[in-house]
Amino acid sequence: MENSLSTKFDATVGELKGTIVELKEENARLRERLIKYDIAVDDLEQYGRRMSVRVEGIPWEEGETNDDLEKTMIAEFAKVGVKIEPPDIVRLHRSSKVKEWKQGKKVSLTKQCIIKFSNWRSREKFAGFNRKARAKPGTVRVNNDLTRRRLQLLTSARQRVEAHMKQLFTPEEIENGLPDTENVFAYANINSDLRMRIRGRVVSFNTLPELEAAVKTAFPDVATTTTTTA
Repeated sequence: MENSLSTKFDATVGELKGTIVELKEENARLRERLIKYDIAVDDLEQYGRRMSVRVEGIPWEEGETNDDLEKTMIAEFAKVGVKIEPPDIVRLHRSSKVKEWKQGKKVSLTKQCIIKFSNWRSREKFAGFNRKARAKPGTVRVNNDLTRRRLQLLTSARQRVEAHMKQLFTPEEIENGLPDTENVFAYANINSDLRMRIRGRVVSFNTLPELEAAVKTAFPDVATTTTTTA
């Protein structure tokens, strides 16, 4: 009888262990599928933002109207050689708390702005805008209107690249600008696709594993640091 009970017990335990393994495998598959769905939804949301940009550095004053903001934006864009007319704009609004904007010794109050354009021809005028703006002190900066997930992934990429670059080069070398054959940086192109330029070679990433692979490619002798961003 004892042998019979022991045999049945072992059989039951074996079945339960098998069930646990199957459930773990199923859970892993469901988690992977959920991540893929989340990314697909995020990509659709990002596509819906393709005509919008976020503008940093637009001066802000109490009592400002949307007409005032529109005129100021158009004037600021013109400083960098980008001509925008009122019909090119669908809508615009301030989107953050008031903060200080420092350009050299000048400090002004500003609030981030979001502007949506009516056509792609107007939107694509901002390709390379910040590169041109850096040569003109006191001008605004224009960035893609990224989703939260994509912004977190880009921020993580930039932080990790910056940390590794500081180990390889002095602050003076980085400040003076590294040649393309030595430089590594992360960015979002005009279509909001995330990219890492690695010594002249461009690598795409839109998930954490892809970011890990890009960092490993850029810095093969440095252990990657896992983050929680999908």
